[in-house]
Amino acid sequence: KSEMICRLKNGAEILFRSADEPDRLRGPNANWAWIDEAGLCPAGTWDIVIGRLRADGQAGPCFITTTPKGRNWLYQKKEQMTVFHSATTDNPYLAKEFVQSLLDSYSGEFLAQEVYGEFARFEGLVYPMFDERIHIRRRSRDEFQAFGLACDEGYTNPAVVLLVGIDGDGRWHAFSEFYERGKLQAEVVKYALELSKEYSTELAAVDSAAAGLIADMRDSGINAQPAKGRVLDGIRLIQDRLKVQGDGRPRLTIDPSCVNLISEFNSYIWKPDKDEPVKENDHALDSLRYFANATAEESVVVMANPFYQ
Repeated sequence: KSEMICRLKNGAEILFRSADEPDRLRGPNANWAWIDEAGLCPAGTWDIVIGRLRADGQAGPCFITTTPKGRNWLYQKKEQMTVFHSATTDNPYLAKEFVQSLLDSYSGEFLAQEVYGEFARFEGLVYPMFDERIHIRRRSRDEFQAFGLACDEGYTNPAVVLLVGIDGDGRWHAFSEFYERGKLQAEVVKYALELSKEYSTELAAVDSAAAGLIADMRDSGINAQPAKGRVLDGIRLIQDRLKVQGDGRPRLTIDPSCVNLISEFNSYIWKPDKDEPVKENDHALDSLRYFANATAEESVVVMANPFYQ
């Protein structure tokens, strides 16, 4: 387990590696490679991986399995690939009720992407200023003065817990994400409590409508704060943090391991001709919005706490 290597009886080896930091994939000479969920991998992963396919002096194949994620780097590289499209509805091993629940819940471009595997073109993005080259980066825990949690309850939809740090300049960084379906509330609270203890979090921002989750968190010792405020107010707060400031840096960055949050930034759209976002593909973003609204409320301002600068 520690080596992440599978050794076969014929002497061949299969190496298991993460693409969170593509540069770490450099080094091995491989006969072939397989990238799973490539659409969630950072840009540059493909270029580095195909550069390793030179074992025995041959150019080996690279296989990809993935759901498209808008028209990101994967779309741009598709001309270098042979693409096979397969819809969720084609899978004979999925329960019909599950497939129908997706068809009932999804629509438009998100349906085309998530169910039919198409490279959907998302127009009317809520966060058009989001740029993976600017907003995705790694930062050290030592750079931050305080930490908090951003939470969204869920069971059929994913439950979300984001760990957010804030540095001395008031900039936020999303360090990690818990993004799981089918988890009992007790499991979500347990995970949040572990983070709270490890990082000495100042607060957990939770949707004010999730009274049960707030109560359970408080009972466990987590400072859960109900997040009120209009959706549009929260969106504008996040938009402001995404803007690049005079020093050339935004006030919000995201660790590359937060793949669902990144995916949602790339596909969260407005309803046509309405000042209202489509209620899809927004669970991690909702959590971040709750966090923005909760920390902006005057009722919870603590001047000694850098979250409320």
